[in-house]
Amino acid sequence: MFRKSLSAAVMIALLGFTGSGTAEAIEPGDPGPGDIALTISTAAGTTPISPRIYGVNGSLRPAGVGSLRLGGNRWTGYNWETNSSNAGEDFLHYSDALLVGFQPNTPPGQAVLPTLQEAAALGVSTAVTVPMAGYVAADNNQAVLASQAAPSSRWHQVRAKKSAIYPGQPLSLAPNKTDDYVFTDEFVNWVESNRQAGQEVMYLLDNEPGLWDNTHPRLYGTTGPTFADVGQRSIAHASAIKEVAPGAKVLGGVTFGWDAMQSLNSAPDFNQQVPQPRAADGLHFNRWLLTTMAAAEQQQGRVLMDALDLHWYPEARGGGVRIIGNTNNTPAMIEARVQAPRSLWDSTYIEDSYITEFITKDYSGAGNDEGVELLNRVRADIDELKPGTLISISEYNYGGGNHISGGIAQADVLGVFGREGVFNANWWPIEGEANAPFVAAGFEMFTDFDGQGSRFGDLSVAAATSDIAQSSVYASQSTDNPNELVIVAINRTGAPLDAAVTVTDERRYTTAQVYQLTSANPNPVAAGQLSIDLVNAFRYTMPAYSVSTLRLVAAAAVPGDFSGDGQVDNADLNLLLANWGVAASPLPVGWNGDPPVGPTIDNDELNALLGNWGVGTAIPEPATLSLLLVSCAAGRHRR
Repeated sequence: MFRKSLSAAVMIALLGFTGSGTAEAIEPGDPGPGDIALTISTAAGTTPISPRIYGVNGSLRPAGVGSLRLGGNRWTGYNWETNSSNAGEDFLHYSDALLVGFQPNTPPGQAVLPTLQEAAALGVSTAVTVPMAGYVAADNNQAVLASQAAPSSRWHQVRAKKSAIYPGQPLSLAPNKTDDYVFTDEFVNWVESNRQAGQEVMYLLDNEPGLWDNTHPRLYGTTGPTFADVGQRSIAHASAIKEVAPGAKVLGGVTFGWDAMQSLNSAPDFNQQVPQPRAADGLHFNRWLLTTMAAAEQQQGRVLMDALDLHWYPEARGGGVRIIGNTNNTPAMIEARVQAPRSLWDSTYIEDSYITEFITKDYSGAGNDEGVELLNRVRADIDELKPGTLISISEYNYGGGNHISGGIAQADVLGVFGREGVFNANWWPIEGEANAPFVAAGFEMFTDFDGQGSRFGDLSVAAATSDIAQSSVYASQSTDNPNELVIVAINRTGAPLDAAVTVTDERRYTTAQVYQLTSANPNPVAAGQLSIDLVNAFRYTMPAYSVSTLRLVAAAAVPGDFSGDGQVDNADLNLLLANWGVAASPLPVGWNGDPPVGPTIDNDELNALLGNWGVGTAIPEPATLSLLLVSCAAGRHRR
């Protein structure tokens, strides 16, 4: 038998090592001019896409959902010991058992447990809100009068750590319901004890603190919170969480809209804190919170706030009407809605909103008006003040759940979240889950486009359109299937668009399976298959107002074509040399084609290479290959 070590030595001596083994990208053909050009390229590599961005609040469950959040105004006043909560201004300041279906005498944590169990069954993350506004509901006795505002018998005080009140007492899964306290560390301990092994639970530091005085005046008070107050509470409760669950992600800020990110809704100490904004339109509170948490982390020697969380309900208007909601699907509204996702990132796009009218507008006359660029601004502040902090958007909604424009906006937003590296995102059902079929379909164009669980990949690939006002495009690959490329292409216009598509990649793609979301049906629909006759180039007509998911499938692997470029040549030889004798699983970097036969990369792969050298290419046989054939002849195995 031909010994492995001798085989490698002979090959290296005869041929020399010629590179890293990574196949070169195939230059795509020319599909000719179209209305737009969509350009995909893996040449710059890939970046991970977090599965948590496909998350929701409420009961909507698009197939392939990525995270479930327990949050909203109710959860600021949630008492985990009794499952009582308070509605605040949302409904007559009621304290009741709404979160457990008005069932009496439920066990501790019952409002959390079903979602925790569902997330475990789905294999997805859960985001749980930790109250920190100071008090939670003490009973289910309905309306809390102004005269019963906290502190009173209608409320229990929230403390970060049990030891502050009961030194030396352990955390309990059966908490004392008769005292006047609820403890964050005890709540988190209960959650951690009830989650499945390996199940991810994230913790949100309350909900929209800039609105506590507006939404929960009986719980918090009628004077808005200060920067300092929110900062102190954030440090205390994040510390308590990390004491119990050091590996859990803590999502801080949880702000409501631009005003909260800028001034905490005109907090009393706004403009008295440092650091000052980068500009007059800077997100001042975000910057202050990042700085404050970074200082606390330095002092404690651990991360306290893993992600900066925000809520985003676009202020963009169409025909003078804000785009969120389901009414007024006029042409102006439709146009504003399908363009609105650009305000997350596009420096060239200036929406019609109070933000661009009064905050980012250049009144000097120099014409230096700025767009919203939300993610760009947040990322710049993070990079400057607390590098490594993740971005979470635990509430958002672009309206139009009953209209194709809502499906387009939803799909576009998910594409942006994936490309821009957002860590977590959860859609909020303003219009009600039953009234948002196109939103669900927008999700499923990424998470279940064929109805069989096929989804956009977990690796983002560079994709660009020649006309961002008319279209957008996103592309991905999967770590578990490198021979597929999934593209989501969006037509923002009311007319079909002829797209000229080119793909620069190591693999040669031969077919594109097509799935579409149009105004005709609020579900992804299979729309046939395209034959890619040119080299990684083709034309595709995007329907008017549509989302198209294209699954490109590479040609079947040629034996010996380890790189997957359709040719058996030096690229495959280099891969073999670079990985000789290593484990075949996981596949080595660049091994995108013919899979290894056995548990290690060895003579089986060598024989396939030798037996098919030159297939698919006119590259001549290397001068020393015949010598290698002779030296290896005795050791060749059956393929």
